[in-house]
Amino acid sequence: MSRVWAPHTLRVLGADSRLDARMHYVRLRDLSVSVLRYGAPVRFAAGPAGSFFTVFVPLEGEAEACCGADRVRLNPATAAVLSPADPVVLRWPGDCAQLVVRLERTGLEARLSDLLGAPLRRPLRFAPAMAVGSGDGRSWLRGLRMLVTELERPGSLIERHAVAEMFERTLLTALLMGQPGNYTRMLDGEVPAAPTRAVSIALEWIDNHPKWQHTTASLAREADVTERSLQLGFRKHLKMGPMEYLREIRLRGVRDQLRAAQSDAVTVTEVAAEWGFLHAGHFAARYQQRFGERPSETLRR
Repeated sequence: MSRVWAPHTLRVLGADSRLDARMHYVRLRDLSVSVLRYGAPVRFAAGPAGSFFTVFVPLEGEAEACCGADRVRLNPATAAVLSPADPVVLRWPGDCAQLVVRLERTGLEARLSDLLGAPLRRPLRFAPAMAVGSGDGRSWLRGLRMLVTELERPGSLIERHAVAEMFERTLLTALLMGQPGNYTRMLDGEVPAAPTRAVSIALEWIDNHPKWQHTTASLAREADVTERSLQLGFRKHLKMGPMEYLREIRLRGVRDQLRAAQSDAVTVTEVAAEWGFLHAGHFAARYQQRFGERPSETLRR
């Protein structure tokens, strides 16, 4: 655990307790995920990480985290977000399994700088408690769980660098936008909407290359505006964000391809994956909501 995350001290609590630790770990580029269980009550203590942020998300059971001067009661509805300057002390019962997410400081702060369209004037800090049972935190956790599911599935598209990078960027952005911190007011501040010309450029990229791994950041670079400005421009002119528009175009593309295909020549899963829909269940639900029928029914026609 020290090699994967950071040097720390670990003390087993209770005279009759025996450690039975399990850890499953994977790293992308700026984001690492571990599922960790100690199998015994423990006290975990580490100094400031310095180079990364950490999110502790209980999957079951409860724990307690002292993040610097703040105390957070962890449970499946409340996670802890540890900033690089904070020491941490965790009291971790034996029945508590956690998702431990490490986010590299350089990558997360670079992402924040891109969103702001300006260099950072001070280090990023988050509020230590994160509500993951509702609101923005729940959305972030759902995205994280989807990433974990894809990482566990052999042959998943997440094994491709471009797809993994898209997932990672989305989770970094969602954390910055959804978790309160010392840059929240700037992220929520008044930003002019992108002009019509910039929105048109982004639309051309999506319409002409719908299967490319577009992100709001890549489209904003092509349109020479900030991400926030582009999002506001899309909302103003199209009543939806860039990624919502991309999803709509891809759903139409899937529908057109399914209509033209022979039912014994392709599968819905293959066509959906070709258009960037990695999770079959989520795709099928969105398709049915959009078109009033299941994708399999479209293919059989």
